[in-house]
Amino acid sequence: MQQFDFDKLKYLYGTVPVILVIHFFSVLLFSVIMWHYVDNLSLAVWVSVSAIVLLFRFYHYLLYSNSSDEELRVQSTLWLHRYYTYILIGGGLWGSTALLLFPQHEILYQMVVVLFILGLTATALGIISASWELVVAYALLSFAPVIVRLAWMEDPIYQTIAYIVSALGILLIFSAKHFGAVIDNAIYSKFALTQAMSDLENTQGRLVSLLDNAPVGIFYYDSSLHITDLNNQMLRMLQLNERESLIGYDLNSVSDKRILPALQQVFENAQGRYEGPFYSSFSEESYYIELSTVPVTDKKRMHQGAVCFVRDLTLEKEAQETIQQNSLYDPLTKLPNRSLITDRIKLSIEQSRLRHFRAAVLFIDLDHFKHINDDFGHYIGDQLLYQVSQRLLKQLRGEDTVARIGGDEFLVLLNNLSYDYTEAAGEATEIAAGLIDIINSPFTIDGETVSVSASIGINIFSGEEAILPAPVIKRADIAMFQAKRTGRQHAELYHESFESSQHELLQMEKELRRALDEKEFELYYQPKVAIDSEKIAQVEALIRWNHPEKGLVMPDEFIPYAEESGLIVRVGEWVMEESIKQIKQWQKTGAANAIERVSINVSSHQFNQPDFVDYVRALVAGNEIAPDMIELELTESAMIDNSLGAIDKVKALEAFGVHVALDDFGTGYSSLSYLKHLPVSVIKIDRSFITDLKHNENSMMIVKTIIAIAKSMELTVVAEGVETDEELEMLKTLGCDYYQGFLCEKALPAKKLEALISTKAGSLKTFPVEEHPLHVTDTQDNQA
Repeated sequence: MQQFDFDKLKYLYGTVPVILVIHFFSVLLFSVIMWHYVDNLSLAVWVSVSAIVLLFRFYHYLLYSNSSDEELRVQSTLWLHRYYTYILIGGGLWGSTALLLFPQHEILYQMVVVLFILGLTATALGIISASWELVVAYALLSFAPVIVRLAWMEDPIYQTIAYIVSALGILLIFSAKHFGAVIDNAIYSKFALTQAMSDLENTQGRLVSLLDNAPVGIFYYDSSLHITDLNNQMLRMLQLNERESLIGYDLNSVSDKRILPALQQVFENAQGRYEGPFYSSFSEESYYIELSTVPVTDKKRMHQGAVCFVRDLTLEKEAQETIQQNSLYDPLTKLPNRSLITDRIKLSIEQSRLRHFRAAVLFIDLDHFKHINDDFGHYIGDQLLYQVSQRLLKQLRGEDTVARIGGDEFLVLLNNLSYDYTEAAGEATEIAAGLIDIINSPFTIDGETVSVSASIGINIFSGEEAILPAPVIKRADIAMFQAKRTGRQHAELYHESFESSQHELLQMEKELRRALDEKEFELYYQPKVAIDSEKIAQVEALIRWNHPEKGLVMPDEFIPYAEESGLIVRVGEWVMEESIKQIKQWQKTGAANAIERVSINVSSHQFNQPDFVDYVRALVAGNEIAPDMIELELTESAMIDNSLGAIDKVKALEAFGVHVALDDFGTGYSSLSYLKHLPVSVIKIDRSFITDLKHNENSMMIVKTIIAIAKSMELTVVAEGVETDEELEMLKTLGCDYYQGFLCEKALPAKKLEALISTKAGSLKTFPVEEHPLHVTDTQDNQA
């Protein structure tokens, strides 16, 4: 129901008590007056009916009064029908008196009936004039019977009275219509006023909420600088809980007088403004604020006071200072960053030209720092970087600068070195050696002992030689890269030849990327022969590069570049994926019945990827091959570099069903006792021991010991690089299981390998599949 209609319903029912009272006394008075002049039975019936109607109407009015507005809105049509019904019944009762209770010969009492009808109708029409349709219906019910009765009588006087009553009825009806319009306007006005008050309250509430929750502090004050009101943000800013504690506060008494001119200036027809530090005596805090004031005036533009807006810029100011700090200093170590040390190198170049000294830039890179993050987490890694920075600071001279330029890279600027190049190089090299030593010492972080080493590149320069800082830093970087290439954990002094070496690496990296994209790599397979049966039971996948200009390139020519450039992971993944695809193909053709297992070399970089085990599982499952058809070859160095992580990975692969081989055994750490910690299933004896087997007793003893220990641990032994029948006989005598080498066959493409196996098919036999874990080795082919 519309609000206006509901208000009209409320108005109509508001008249019910008046109508009940008027009808009650009118019925009572009429019955007393007419008792002796009309039929008493008829009058008694009429009075009884009127009383019943009054009682029912009173009952429904009580129901209406006890109903909620929501209930009335839902049942509004019912309540209107009830109201109309009772009104019409009342009009009909009074109209019936002209027919039932009209004296026959008493003209005086006849006029009493007419007057009662006229009076009550006029009264009723005034009360119910809010509903035009109800007015017309009521008038017809009350006036029509008396007009008919008067007009029916033969005496002209009655007919005249009938005309008069008719005219009065019409006049009353149209008067009621006018009065109804007045009532409608009053209801509309009340509704509009109520709506306006509601809107005003809502607006005021929103305004108060907006001001109270505004992100700036707001307070009002009068011309005598006394606070009259304030918002919640102002309380929070001053760390106060009660608004009343500031109401009436005299701003003249603030301890920090710097804001007073801005507060007073607003009364001089100028906007007050202040930005700067502010000390609060309430919270004893120091802030950095922005304050502005505007006047509050009345209609005559007379000052009534002012409103002040206060922004707390303390955090913003601190953030700006932090940004400024971070633009010049490293957030973690608090050392100068690349930008600041570049400026200092520029200054050093200018000073060395004027004061005739040499300077040096040391480019420091931590070796295998990624392993620290992988094994111990980034928090330990960050703490390690911080401790390294502190050690560098303590080791260097006061005139030197150490900076962190990103990741695990540091730059050191050494000033005031000897003008003689040889002497300056000696000084810088000595300092670099000392830095390497202090970095090599173990670090203790949160109870963890962490070890790391560093590679350092040194570039000596002077003002006469150097013009810009960038080439100075680049040469130190090139020297550091050379230190990485030549074994790490030492310093290299820059030499021009390093640049050509780096250019060669970049060129090779570019070609390797192209080779991967253009599918220039190919897999060859070298047979592994079972010594006791002379059957080709297994093969090792070896990578070759079909270079468009150089032809077939062997792995020892490009694998080192792949490792240095970081592409070895992509190359290793290609080898593994292609090997597994070939196994899948052999399963379809039946060749897998002869080839029990394919060995795949995996680089230490690839093996140290955190998701390596999941990668292998997904690859095997996706191609639907048996895990025990794969053997992953891993070098000793890869296992030792990440021993705990390596052992866990090998165990996980073993549980999955993949075999693991320890490649080139004896050339790395050469610790036979270390075998008990490595859950591998295959040991591959390096070819260097096999070549010396006949002529070197030490080699013979080493090979014999390796095979004996491996057998005691139920490991399979494979000898690499077997080239003569004599070497094979000696290995057979010592109990070796398999051999690889030119004595059988060199590595062949897949089709040629299949042809080789098919020619020897009559001598093939099935070999038992061993259940052991997976391992990884370098993709470099050591056997052509």
